[in-house]
Amino acid sequence: MGQDVGVEVDTAETVSQARAVFAIRRPRLVIGGLATIVLSVLLILWLMERAKSVSTNDARIAAEMIAISSDVSGQIVRVAVAEGDRIAAGDLIYQVDDRAARHLLDEYRADQNALLAQIEGERRRLGMVGSLSGTQIDESRANVRAAEADAQSAQAALARAERDFARADNLLEAGLLTQPAWDAAENDLETARQALRAADADLASARARAREALVSRDDASIVEQDLLVLEARLVQVAAKIERQTVLLDQHNIKSPISGVVDELFYDIGERTLQGFRVALLHDPEAVWVSANIKETEIGDLDIGAPVRIRVDSLPGEELSGRLSRIGDLTLAEAAMMPNPNASGVFTKITQRINVRIDLDPPRRSLRPGSMATVSIRRRGSDQ
Repeated sequence: MGQDVGVEVDTAETVSQARAVFAIRRPRLVIGGLATIVLSVLLILWLMERAKSVSTNDARIAAEMIAISSDVSGQIVRVAVAEGDRIAAGDLIYQVDDRAARHLLDEYRADQNALLAQIEGERRRLGMVGSLSGTQIDESRANVRAAEADAQSAQAALARAERDFARADNLLEAGLLTQPAWDAAENDLETARQALRAADADLASARARAREALVSRDDASIVEQDLLVLEARLVQVAAKIERQTVLLDQHNIKSPISGVVDELFYDIGERTLQGFRVALLHDPEAVWVSANIKETEIGDLDIGAPVRIRVDSLPGEELSGRLSRIGDLTLAEAAMMPNPNASGVFTKITQRINVRIDLDPPRRSLRPGSMATVSIRRRGSDQ
């Protein structure tokens, strides 16, 4: 009996101690249970939210990187900017030695001035020849008409003198005319013949002068042809001047955009070659996010879907944007040197497709190449 009483006493003490321990641990168990429930709920909500989006950390800030190249070859004589400078469109970046190009332009301009002087002289000559030949032609034609009239008059006078002489000769034979009268008639006939020869000579001379006047008119035509040749040469020289002016301007390498100078590849004294890259720029106002999405998830995305963006260079800050483009081929196919499977051993790898995300609004503080994490809403999920 004594042993039974001892056992009951020990059992009671054990139960009492257990109750005391449970009373002490009970709040902790309740708190632990509540914490487990809360964490489970949060985990479920996170998984539900994650299921509504396509997420990837294979994303980076992108921009249109503008590579500036030189249109001419030559030595760099000036570097007008430094890396990191913000410049406007048209600002000078490099200046290439342009002395040879400038001297050639001066030579072309001198040729142009010489041609202009020759053309002016030929125009004056043409005016003088034209007016002179016109006056000579008119005068020579009048002289020819006058000489023709004199020749006709001399011809008529000779005909009269011949008739008078023939009549005097008949009268002399009949004894009805004295010898002196016959001599006078013969003298008049010879005078008329001399007058006709003189008139014919004057007519021939007038006609010769008329031909000379016509030749002078042909000289004007020759001057006109020379003037056309000079004017054609002037057009050629003007084209050379315009081309050389463009070439001279190409010695000043300017920025085509307003942006930031990312990299300069030449220093003063170095020689650049035509077509070689000399600088790298980008427009900080035109940046976006380039992300690579798994091909198994790309079908759940639509253009215009909202995107949450976290950039590594802006910790603790979340940006927003919109999906603006989905690529039409995978990154493997877009590679410069695709890697075909020639070994016959095939390993299936999930491919990725590039998408573009436009920021809303654009951020000037973002640097191209910075890594980012994006979360894109799936089709049909709550916006």
